[in-house]
Amino acid sequence: MTAGEAIAQARALRPGCGIAEDRMKEWLRRQDGEIRARMIEPGAVEGYETAGADLLWEEGGLADSAELLAPFPFDGMYPHYLCAMADAALGENERYAGAMARCNAVLGEFAVWLRQNHQPPARQVTW
Repeated sequence: MTAGEAIAQARALRPGCGIAEDRMKEWLRRQDGEIRARMIEPGAVEGYETAGADLLWEEGGLADSAELLAPFPFDGMYPHYLCAMADAALGENERYAGAMARCNAVLGEFAVWLRQNHQPPARQVTW
């Protein structure tokens, strides 16, 4: 999923939301940065060195065509994440909780998939 697709889906879920597109792109950058920092060990997973809003962020921001980090079918978390962040910014606490629960459920499935399909390299331990 691209940044533009995630934002378009979030806007469809929250029509009339007044959150600026630049703010949503910053949220995508933060989400991909957290995913990379917490779940993807450097060099352990091929293909993740060139994807992600955190890596594709440029001086002018994030291009709509920037490929986000989580692959299909886990990329469905991005619109829910954007909705949750918009809800939090607008003080819609109950809507935030629901959207974040959906996002975290898919994020958990992605974490399991990563562990099952991409074992980290063996580490040398010296005693």
